[in-house]
Amino acid sequence: MMESSTNTGSSGSAGGASSVNSTFPNPSAVLKPILKPISASERIQALDVIRGFALIGIFFMNIEWFNRSFLTMGTGIPSNVHGIDWLASYFVNFFVAGKFWTIFSLLFGMGFAVMLTRSEETGRAFIKPYIRRIIALAIFGILHNVLLWPGDILYSYAFTAAGLLIILFGQWKWIVASIVGLIGFCFIPGMGSFAAVVGGIAFMGFIAIFIRNERIVSFLGMKMPLFSAICLVITILVSLAALASWFVPAMREGRNGLTGMSAAFLIITFLSAKYHQPAEARFWRAGVLIYSLPFVIGMVFGVIAYQQPLTSVFNSAEAVKLAAEKQAKKEADEAAEKLAKLNPTSSTKKDESKEDKKLPKSEAQKKLERDADTINRINENRKEIEKDLKAMTQANYPDFVKHRFADFMDAPFGSAGQAFAAIALFLIGVWFVRAKVITKAAENLSLFRHIALLGLPVGWGLSLLASSIAVSHAPGVSGDGWQLTQMILNLANLPTCLAYVSIIVLMLYSGSALAKIQVLAPFGRMALTNYLMQSVIQASFFYGWGLGQFGLGRAQQLGFAIAVICLQVLFSHWWLGRFRYGPLEWVWRAVTYWELPAMRVEHKGLTPHLG
Repeated sequence: MMESSTNTGSSGSAGGASSVNSTFPNPSAVLKPILKPISASERIQALDVIRGFALIGIFFMNIEWFNRSFLTMGTGIPSNVHGIDWLASYFVNFFVAGKFWTIFSLLFGMGFAVMLTRSEETGRAFIKPYIRRIIALAIFGILHNVLLWPGDILYSYAFTAAGLLIILFGQWKWIVASIVGLIGFCFIPGMGSFAAVVGGIAFMGFIAIFIRNERIVSFLGMKMPLFSAICLVITILVSLAALASWFVPAMREGRNGLTGMSAAFLIITFLSAKYHQPAEARFWRAGVLIYSLPFVIGMVFGVIAYQQPLTSVFNSAEAVKLAAEKQAKKEADEAAEKLAKLNPTSSTKKDESKEDKKLPKSEAQKKLERDADTINRINENRKEIEKDLKAMTQANYPDFVKHRFADFMDAPFGSAGQAFAAIALFLIGVWFVRAKVITKAAENLSLFRHIALLGLPVGWGLSLLASSIAVSHAPGVSGDGWQLTQMILNLANLPTCLAYVSIIVLMLYSGSALAKIQVLAPFGRMALTNYLMQSVIQASFFYGWGLGQFGLGRAQQLGFAIAVICLQVLFSHWWLGRFRYGPLEWVWRAVTYWELPAMRVEHKGLTPHLG
């Protein structure tokens, strides 16, 4: 049924052929002399300025979660926030949050491509230094998470960076072998979150087929790229399952997911076939599609959910009663299990008279049980929030670290799941460098102008639309439009992010007073140091083991953030007037290149390098 028509690549790449060998060499082509840290004169203009700008937005966003439990994320503006604090929350939630981590992700993808480009130009090693770079980044992230704050993004970026290696260099045999070999770890007690790693490897391998494979096959009488043919097969299989879910009661609960998945793969099949060429454009096309498609489909289901009446699971007395019964049974079972462990000789028999008979349940009964389970999850989360707040406001530092470590170990690989979203932005960032859009920014100002003129109104327009539907959400409530709001808001992040980046570039090359935004360059050159320094300052100021100022109003939080940023900008200028790298950047480079880079500058006085 499927036969190969053309094959222009080598069989060792993901999926069997490489379409970008001229763009990205195989590992064997770059494993040569040792790669060195770049000199100041080699830095790319604009990247450091953009990175510094992104740090400002990251601070505005993160500071809220040093004054609020991270477990409440996803509920919007708290109902008890009013006045200027509400306005500050609204500004950050709809014009900052989500827009700046996307910029950071773009920058990481650009950094990857810059490092790879230099390795190609010099014929020096890339894979080993970059693996060391990823490991160091993961260690920074774990320490940040455990010692200071659960909202770290570095650990997640380490997984994403590893995924990018799979996409660009992975060979399909090793990808499959890794999935098969690692899947067993998911069944080890306490290692359930490792499934995100295995799923990530499969996902990155799937992207690699699109990015690097040139094979054209004949399927059902149609000629199409191999990737599109695979997607079409998946579309047919998932569509059959989705169709069955509308008629088979036992499959009813998977109806929405299967329907959405079949639609997604149908769209991917069409777009990947139509826009398979040119090969260089696959990076940004894949990135935009991977990022946007889930939210577009989510908007459809969000509209459907918004049409339902406004209800709360807590309004159902039957659901509340059933939830209490389930919780009591759970606690009794846990107590019995503990007793059995303490006294192995004793035996406890279940009261089978109270066991529910395995009779078919009506849809109303299933809904009642789902509502009861939702209530118990919400109540359990409330308890966890109380524990979290106690650790943040009352615990001494050793107890705080124990709390953070326990939370981290509950899902040590959970951050790998964020790589699914970040990889899309990494790919767009790679394209920005490989297409020389950012490396020759002065020659591409027209493109940046078009991106800004299109992206800003679309991004802000979607954000305003989202805010008009809902600005907050109470757990357990449905029909309030919150799902639709989140889908629209997430979709808005990408065009807004690209517009922000474009505006910064245009300001930098404007030749006007706006070009003074270059003052952020040293701040951005020390991004890792400044990012982690922000967390140290916030934790020391807000947490109970520090100065105990937890609960600062939202507007005051932004004032605090602006003050700290100004001091960091001044510090960055002072530091880089004397040293080549920020303290942590120096450590990161030492690990990456496995040598101690020269630290002091030969001439005092700062000459900022924009990039």
